[in-house]
Amino acid sequence: MSAKLSKQRNVHMNTPIRCLLIDDEPLAQELLLDHIGQVPTLETVGVASNALQAIELYQELKPDLLLLDINLPRMNGYELLQSLPGKAPWVVAVSSYQEFAFEGFEHNVVDFLLKPVTFSRFVRAITKVQERMQQQADLALSPTGSGSATTASSHLSIRDGKMLVNVACQDIILVEAMSDYVKIQLPEKTVVSHQRVSALEKLLPPSLFVRVNRSFIVNTTKIRQTDGHQIEMLGGQTVRVGSTYRAVVGNMIRNGL
Repeated sequence: MSAKLSKQRNVHMNTPIRCLLIDDEPLAQELLLDHIGQVPTLETVGVASNALQAIELYQELKPDLLLLDINLPRMNGYELLQSLPGKAPWVVAVSSYQEFAFEGFEHNVVDFLLKPVTFSRFVRAITKVQERMQQQADLALSPTGSGSATTASSHLSIRDGKMLVNVACQDIILVEAMSDYVKIQLPEKTVVSHQRVSALEKLLPPSLFVRVNRSFIVNTTKIRQTDGHQIEMLGGQTVRVGSTYRAVVGNMIRNGL
């Protein structure tokens, strides 16, 4: 086992990552359960063979991590993710088909494993999960954090046309809704992605971002000034504050942004 894996998760060291394994192939289940059993920081809390069973176990067990087979009967793994209630969990996707990988990152999965999964590749995926968890915990404890962890990530994989762009959330200046698309303003460029702003909002750290009208989400660390009715960003952009969002912005002003 890698030294990196054993040393990660300083904040969560005393609490194993609780895994729900979702796979309809008995041999794949057996292999992944064996891999999990060899990693001290992991704990299997349940095993599901189909999507309906997975949803039931997810609601009951509230796992930290889903090891999710994409090729499930009746409802595939990505459809399952969209059906889960509450906050999105950490997800490592698994499949025999490489073509499912790109869509996985659109759903913000941490990693994609191609069957049969070797132990070394499994360890690399779990290391990524631990790094994301540590980043999330660090963000929650930062001076601009809210003091409680969320399921939002510090980095997002955003599809821009045919390209997959890795974006650090802290670099995002603002997000603008354009019907079924979003325009993400970064310091050096703008990324346009085919997704609704409400879906992207769920992935952004609430300690950094605030919705200020129906069309705009802004990074609070990138605000130059505001009077509660209008916001001027550090990059020079000006955004109007919607009437239903003025109380939130007012609280930001009282708390010194």
